Amino acid sequence: MKITLSLSGGGLRGAAHVGAIKFLEEQGVEVTAVSGSSAGAIVGLFLAAGLKSDDMLEFLNSLEKKELFAWASGAIGIFKMERLENKLREKLNVKEYSELNIPLYTCVTDIDTGEPSYLNSGDVIAYTVASSTITPLFQAKKIGENSYIDGGFSDNLPVKALKDYYEKSLAININPLRGEDLSTFKSLAIRSILIMIRSNSVGAKKMADAYLEVKGVANMHLFNFDEIDMAYEAGYNELKDSWEELSKKLV
Repeated sequence: MKITLSLSGGGLRGAAHVGAIKFLEEQGVEVTAVSGSSAGAIVGLFLAAGLKSDDMLEFLNSLEKKELFAWASGAIGIFKMERLENKLREKLNVKEYSELNIPLYTCVTDIDTGEPSYLNSGDVIAYTVASSTITPLFQAKKIGENSYIDGGFSDNLPVKALKDYYEKSLAININPLRGEDLSTFKSLAIRSILIMIRSNSVGAKKMADAYLEVKGVANMHLFNFDEIDMAYEAGYNELKDSWEELSKKLV
């Protein structure tokens, strides 16, 4: 079976995408093109560069907080992603989209217009990092004359980028709303971000041929390093449990 794959953002919940890819590997499913926003852009880059799910999981588990949350002294934004960018370059040893094994479309949000762009040429690592910059937590990523922020702000599940492909599309969303006490500023802020992101994914759900929302990550914090393996298992098991129904929509 050949499909295209769209992956949503969601911080370290992105490990759920890796679990889903592991299941697809076991089923012999070939992904012919991939799109992603934020964490989905990172996992999509791994997939397009030829990494297997085991290597992806190893990379995520090797991340340290200091690599994701490096202080951006004197800049607009609390943290910068320079260390993560360097680590991605060392791991993948690619620069241009043209060097990838399959087409990758990275969704970024233009900070000036607020509109999404689905990028398929240029410095793939730079645009992947740009797609993952949740402002104002992280500083915006300037590439050339333009500045970009998290792709999830404009299109968190970029199925649209793959609409012209012949193969059927599977979209995976890792941002289910969680039931929680909203009595603190932090919990309310996170809830508000998730609601905003979910709202721009409604059209993508309808556009995809098959859609999976990984509910097992609902109570996982966006940046909880201790729950990476849990998210991985949720992605694997929930796609496995839904595969009989979803696969019928992909043939």
